[in-house]
Amino acid sequence: MLMRSKIILFFILCALNGCGDDEASPQADCSVNPVEVTVQSITDSECGANTGTVEVVAVGGTGPYQYRLGSGVVQGAAVFSGLSAGVYEIAAIDANNCFATTEVTVRNASGVNLVANASPAGGCNGDDGGISLTASDGTPPYEYRLDNGTYGTMSSFPDLTAGTYDVSVRDATGCEVTQTVRVLSGVSYAMSIQPLIQSKCAISSCHNGNQAPDLRVFTNVRTNAAKIKELTGNRTMPQEGSLTQAEIDMIACWVDDGAPNN
Repeated sequence: MLMRSKIILFFILCALNGCGDDEASPQADCSVNPVEVTVQSITDSECGANTGTVEVVAVGGTGPYQYRLGSGVVQGAAVFSGLSAGVYEIAAIDANNCFATTEVTVRNASGVNLVANASPAGGCNGDDGGISLTASDGTPPYEYRLDNGTYGTMSSFPDLTAGTYDVSVRDATGCEVTQTVRVLSGVSYAMSIQPLIQSKCAISSCHNGNQAPDLRVFTNVRTNAAKIKELTGNRTMPQEGSLTQAEIDMIACWVDDGAPNN
């Protein structure tokens, strides 16, 4: 009875950690035939209106494809309409759940436009992040705002922690454009995350090619990043050994950054 209980416990742990029948998706190696998504056309918007349109096209991977604008609902059509001026991320997802993303800028056809640049916070708990804004077109002088603050002449905002911010610029006519900007933590995959994956997860008893997904391949790590964050966060991954709370937080910060190959 004791031996049987140990066997049952082993299979439960494997299922939770993606080392059994309930493996983390995708089963396919996304690096073999990667999905690519490019912009087909952009129609700019009028100031203050939602008249912009973006069409993308996907190739590679395994069709059919689905598409998503930002964190919105997945759809079959590759066209997104009713957009105001701003920067958008569009994802193409294939039948194996492999995906690619592209960033698209819809401009004001007649009015002020905005370019925002963000610098990382310097780690999970850092506050060295910043956002700098550059306005063009429209009618100067320009005024700038962070989130729901008041408009002013300062075009840069320092001392920011990792997170999402809304930045706005307004010209002399009152035309306004707003973008959502993410300040990343700056946790490095190559320096911090990959060594953890290789030493704790991509090992002989688990995701080193014997069990899918093969976590020696970055595209598979990225595709399963949310699951990795979940399982390390509740301490059911890795299957062997353990992670410190600092390591768990570091993985979460990297995933929240968008799981970049940095």
